[in-house]
Amino acid sequence: MKVKIAISEPTEVIDPLLTDLSSYIAKSKRALIVTGAGISCSSGIPDFRSADGLYNLVKKQHPDTVLRGQELFDATLFRNEKTIQCFYTFMAELRSLISKANPTITHEFIQSLTNKGQLLRCYTQNIDFLEEDLDIPTIQLHGTMKEVKCTLCSTNYDFTDEYEKMFREGEAPICPRCESIDIERTRLGKRQLAVGTLRPAIVLYNENHPNGESIGQLQVSDLKKKPDLMIVMGTSLKIPALKKFIKQAARTIHSKPGGCVVFVNRTSPTKEWDKVFDYEVLGDSDEWVKITNKKIANEKLMTQTANKLRRIAKEQQEEEEEEDSEKENKKSSKPRKATIITIKSSNLKTTSIKRTISKSQTTLQDFRVTKRRACAKVGKCV
Repeated sequence: MKVKIAISEPTEVIDPLLTDLSSYIAKSKRALIVTGAGISCSSGIPDFRSADGLYNLVKKQHPDTVLRGQELFDATLFRNEKTIQCFYTFMAELRSLISKANPTITHEFIQSLTNKGQLLRCYTQNIDFLEEDLDIPTIQLHGTMKEVKCTLCSTNYDFTDEYEKMFREGEAPICPRCESIDIERTRLGKRQLAVGTLRPAIVLYNENHPNGESIGQLQVSDLKKKPDLMIVMGTSLKIPALKKFIKQAARTIHSKPGGCVVFVNRTSPTKEWDKVFDYEVLGDSDEWVKITNKKIANEKLMTQTANKLRRIAKEQQEEEEEEDSEKENKKSSKPRKATIITIKSSNLKTTSIKRTISKSQTTLQDFRVTKRRACAKVGKCV
């Protein structure tokens, strides 16, 4: 049964629930973390659904072409020169914010799990690379704003201040490698080839992930290690591939007693997740982490809570086993439908007998049983 916790509710209401949840985290040995833009908002990096400041800057520079929300992260925008310029301006502003941002307390919480040897992997949808300086084993599901890549040869380069300046003007820089090859071919008198341009090394909607296969292999490997905890934070759960992985991981975690799957976000997930998450924490991830850190630091409290949860789990298991046993007994003791059979004895006298046949009855000694239609009257079969 899912437990819902709203951080805004009175402390006396939610405190026992948060203590239980903290106990699951404290005793975890193989945890998975999945993060979205919500965990970076407090660092000054907005998610694209609430990035009003960035959109206003883009609108000011490109008043006739304004893309919003998901449109700015969709590969189809490269079909139009004006939308491409809009995209580059937005990316320059986003990179400027990221370069000034610092990891949040939520990032540090993930780092603490890493330092304690509890974290298997962190899968992030974020492109801000804030986990990098904390040495967290992270898979960037949507690429990174730390680099730019060529649209033609896919060569990667550092996202420098110079590139940011060009992006802000809506300009796509020429790929150094493609340019170098073109210069050499010209020197040798060979025909010119196409030259690529640079764009942020992020994965947009409607385009394939260049590392999709290797990420899939890592996910399979992590699930084989039998994780016992998964915390999903700061995401609205819209990406199909990620949704599939979370559900697979949840099934693995729930396959053994004591596993726990947690959702932390400002807004609730849809009903399709009702049987996936054990705990649903509504609120800011930083606030939840502050409370959780304090509880985990209290080792005595965590030990007492863990013992209590084990006792409750054992009692529930015993009750379930007793209920299953009662159902089985009722099923086995239920009389079967009475059946009329015709029995011929050795002296060939025929009689009709109405009796209940049990599962254990397999033979009738000294009698031969033959199938007959039900007698219209006792002793007179049709």
